[in-house]
Order: sequence, then C-alpha cells, then structure tokens
Amino acid sequence: METNPYAPPQGRVADPEAVSHGLKQRRVLVMIVFMIITLGMYYLLWWFRRRPGLNRLNSPQKLALWPLLLLTAQFVAQFVLGVIAGITQGQDVIGEGGRLFMTVFQLAVGIVIIVQTFKIKDMIEDHAQRVQSYPMSFEQVKLSGLMTFFFSIFYLQWAINRYVVGTESHVEEIARVS
Repeated sequence: METNPYAPPQGRVADPEAVSHGLKQRRVLVMIVFMIITLGMYYLLWWFRRRPGLNRLNSPQKLALWPLLLLTAQFVAQFVLGVIAGITQGQDVIGEGGRLFMTVFQLAVGIVIIVQTFKIKDMIEDHAQRVQSYPMSFEQVKLSGLMTFFFSIFYLQWAINRYVVGTESHVEEIARVS
C-alpha cells in the first residue's frame, strides 16, 4: 500500500513552547514595595528567582550560582551579627579584626554582584539582538551602564519587561494574527 506524500502526519505534532525562558513581567513599583516590606530580602529573592530564566535566554553568557551563595552568606552574617549586637546591647562582639574582615567581605560581595548585574545586562542585550519582534526589524538594543550601576535589579527588571517578555508577547500576537 502506497502512502500519500500530501497526507497530514500521523504522529502527534507538538507546537514549540511559547515562552521557553520562564521569565515573567513584574512591575518595578511592586518590586520597590516588596523591597520595603521584606526589609531588603526581596533583593536576594529576585536573584534566585530570575537566575534560571536568565540562564535560558538566547545568550552565550550564563550566571553562576556561587555569587548568589556569597550574597546569601553576607545577608546571613549581617543578620546574625545584628541579632547578637542587639542581645549584647552594643558591646563589641567581633572585635576590630572581625569588623575589618566584614567590611572587606561586604566590599568583595558588592563588587561581585555589580559584575553579575552587568553580566545580566549583556545577556538581555544578546537575547534582544537574536529575538526580533518584527520580521524586518533590526533594532539595536543597548542598555545603559549607568542605569544598571545605580538602579541594579530595578533597571534590569524593566529591561526584562521590555526586551524579553514584551517582545515575545508581541511575537505571539503577530503569529496569532497571521
């Protein structure tokens, strides 16, 4: 029995997943409110929640886990030292050497996190260059280094909303209309 070359396929055909990275849109104002309510813990949560989605972006760069673990260690150390200082009512708990170590540790973690924010900036730019929202669009996406430095996760979330999540919802609209 001959098969018809023009017949539809017999097997099940799966459509590709619309959004493969898993990043969602989040309002920056809501992020600021979360930051205030959680007393700064939302900053850490943002990094852990966005890391897997950012690593799935169409970019050759990826975020490692160790900088986030270093940031977590800094948060825990600050919290524990704050509780101990509160219990001992202002006595010097860790001494001059301990304070110097904590200052250097905080500086090192801060530098590592700034490097990570610029890495995310580059990842978003790479992804936006490879995903075009219009068939004949050649928009050059260039994020601001100054805004990245001063506004960190808030600017990066704005960029994710605009260049990652926003463009893909627009591409889905075009595909649906066509």
